[in-house]
Amino acid sequence: MKLYKDFYFHPNHSQRAALAALFVLLFPTFFPNLFGPLGRASPSIFSEWNAPKPRHLHLLEAALSTQSSVEHQIKVWAPLPNQGWKHCPEEPKSASSKPKGSNGYIQVFLDGGLNQQKMGICDAVAVAKILNATLVLPHLEVNPVWQDSSSFEEIFDVNHFLEVLRNEVSIVKELPSEFSWSSREYYATGIRPTRIKTAPVHAPADWYLENVLPIMQSYGVAAISPFSHRLTFDNLPESIQRLRCKVNFQALAFVPHIRELGETLVNRLRNPPIRIQNSETESQEGTNDLDKQGAGKFVVLHLRFDKDMAAHSACDFGGGKAEKLALAKYRQVIWQGRVLKSQFTDEELRVQGRCPLTPEEIGLLLAALGFNNSTRLYLASHKVYGGEARISTLRRLFPLLEDKKSLTSAEERAKVEGKASLLAAVDYYVSMQSDIFISASPGNMHNALVCHRAYMNLKTIRPSMTLLSKLFLNKSMQWSEFQHAVLEGHKNRQGQIKLRKEKQSIYTYPAPDCMCQA
Repeated sequence: MKLYKDFYFHPNHSQRAALAALFVLLFPTFFPNLFGPLGRASPSIFSEWNAPKPRHLHLLEAALSTQSSVEHQIKVWAPLPNQGWKHCPEEPKSASSKPKGSNGYIQVFLDGGLNQQKMGICDAVAVAKILNATLVLPHLEVNPVWQDSSSFEEIFDVNHFLEVLRNEVSIVKELPSEFSWSSREYYATGIRPTRIKTAPVHAPADWYLENVLPIMQSYGVAAISPFSHRLTFDNLPESIQRLRCKVNFQALAFVPHIRELGETLVNRLRNPPIRIQNSETESQEGTNDLDKQGAGKFVVLHLRFDKDMAAHSACDFGGGKAEKLALAKYRQVIWQGRVLKSQFTDEELRVQGRCPLTPEEIGLLLAALGFNNSTRLYLASHKVYGGEARISTLRRLFPLLEDKKSLTSAEERAKVEGKASLLAAVDYYVSMQSDIFISASPGNMHNALVCHRAYMNLKTIRPSMTLLSKLFLNKSMQWSEFQHAVLEGHKNRQGQIKLRKEKQSIYTYPAPDCMCQA
């Protein structure tokens, strides 16, 4: 018995080590909040970051105490004037440019997020037209970052897509039974003669006629993977360019439940519950006049500030040494150190305008442009690196900050929750209905909305990253000087039509390919 007690109360070294290991494994289970991945306003001692303090405190304090004039508010909310461009006239519905017969079936497999896949779909329709092929509804690959397996049919209204393009190109929902072997699984298990995986980036039309058409004619089907960015923007017939535009702006409508959720969000943004104000605030006529200018209006801010973006930028975002080490480790794990920007200092990257704007910086930009604390701001983003703590400064500037979760119930979001592409589609829909759109950093979502809103002549603010980086590096700059520089630097960055130049994307610059001069 004594030996048993000694063994029980005095474990040897190996037992102590085993108990310690078990404790380490189970500790996060019993205390998960201590290990939360950046989703809390107050980070724990085990977090990979420290809650960032405002990096531009003097500008922030000035912005919070400065009131915009009514005149300025009228100007900032004013819609864009007519710019002399319009949608090109539609061909008569009876007219069909779809040739009779088909050279075979063409499949494409599209990777990337929602907006990269949208571009791929537009290109797939154009390539089918070039080859006089029958297009099978494009297959959307599982997104490796967001792990979203949403299909074409789950995102886009297939019947609308087919109807809009029925006189342009032959499209089928799936291959006929004799070609059922040509599947994603078939191409994943070996080298197949019907798969084309050598399509160059921005390939000309002739490349498809010389390399894809013979395979399709021999086997009846050809599958192209990868396909993203595989069609040139230049030296194509006008009819092919117009077809890409038609797919982008007319054929690719979201499924009804996405549009309905988007419309619910828009209605709640435009018609918020009546706020109960105290008598002192209510009596200030100037404040009420300011509020009236933005009444029923809202701004969409696309804030792409996820960990992937933060790490790849190689910039310092004020989260301290722990954050720098965590992002460096993430870069090593994801890209094996192949991030060229990491060889530059933070200041060098900022001078070049290569750092994404933080929530604090985009808030200061909006305040300098004239938006006040009564502005309804809708946050379109998947995840913000640092969670609520990272956006707290933005919320101080714009307390009427909303997102999908603040405006809708879990039941209303049930069909899209946890599906990154569907959530992005909802944000895209809301962004297209907003009075003003602004994005904190370049990217596919930014480019797609800049393009679509230019096509619709809607105000869209494009931040000048180089200018803003230089302004934020100047720690002695006063608010009045900062605001003047911001206003001057963004006069011509609010949705003005810019003609596409050679090699530029038709999915960023819609004129002159997608538009006609009035």
